[in-house]
Amino acid sequence: MRVESHQPGAYGGQMAKYFRLGKADSLVISAASKPPIAVTRLVSNVGLPERTASIPSEKAFVVSIHLTPASDRGQEIWADDKYSRIPVWPSGGVGIYDLESNPRTRNPGPVDWVHYHIPRSTLDAFTDDVGRSRIESLRCLYGTVDPVLIRMTQMVLPSLQVPHRFCEFFLDYFRLLFCAHIARTYAPSFEVIKRFSGGLAPWQKRRVTELFREHLDGTLRLTTLADECGLSVSHFARSFRRTFGTSAHRYLIFQRVEMAKILLSTSDRSLSEVALEAGFSDQAAFSRTFKALVGTSPGQWKREAVHRPGVLRSTVFAA
Repeated sequence: MRVESHQPGAYGGQMAKYFRLGKADSLVISAASKPPIAVTRLVSNVGLPERTASIPSEKAFVVSIHLTPASDRGQEIWADDKYSRIPVWPSGGVGIYDLESNPRTRNPGPVDWVHYHIPRSTLDAFTDDVGRSRIESLRCLYGTVDPVLIRMTQMVLPSLQVPHRFCEFFLDYFRLLFCAHIARTYAPSFEVIKRFSGGLAPWQKRRVTELFREHLDGTLRLTTLADECGLSVSHFARSFRRTFGTSAHRYLIFQRVEMAKILLSTSDRSLSEVALEAGFSDQAAFSRTFKALVGTSPGQWKREAVHRPGVLRSTVFAA
């Protein structure tokens, strides 16, 4: 068993060292609170006449696309100390390596390869978001040409030398598109839809919360919510209750009251204006519902809010 190292990830200058190259252009693509992917371009006119150095064990994959074909003698690969020789590896061919298997290679001809470094945590976050089973392995026949990845690589390559060529918004979408393509194409388990016995999947919960935020007036129908989550109405209703601990209708009422609290404590709107903006039909319905759930009238709550510490820390639309 190999002990996982705390060395820097196998990308950028660190990957160049393993390949005995002087430098390598690279780009790390990350998003707020999401694990990143890193893109590294490895170029050598003389190729890799000697076997590359050992790479410390890491919970990550490298997806390698070759912009140049393998040498006339083919490419040699070692993984978990098992040897393979790939006689034909055309330009645009792909190889995928598990960095827990100490992959090493030798290719005497010119090298122009682009490596995508993908931590397992990045794939876990992606599959959790889309409600699919987590990816245990990626499978690819060495040298298989991937036209989609070729086009994606051509698109992102300029940003390796000019990091600010693309805005963060573009790069975030590129990261999502890349993860989707790799999972859909090379992960055998990706098509298995994950069943969340505890309720809605994370992406469904986020979508439902967004819809409630946009429709406090009550125009949102249960069928619409179910359709947006890809579920039948009955399945959605059960999953919703498991997730939020109440029915969709009662959840809507809670969110209206929470929105009203924010308006009462942060503005000088009248009670009738707050009622309408929070989605209630009129002030009477608002006052009646507010008192039933909060235990005091909206006017009394507003007067006391000035002296209530932390009143703005509302749970409205928490997901």
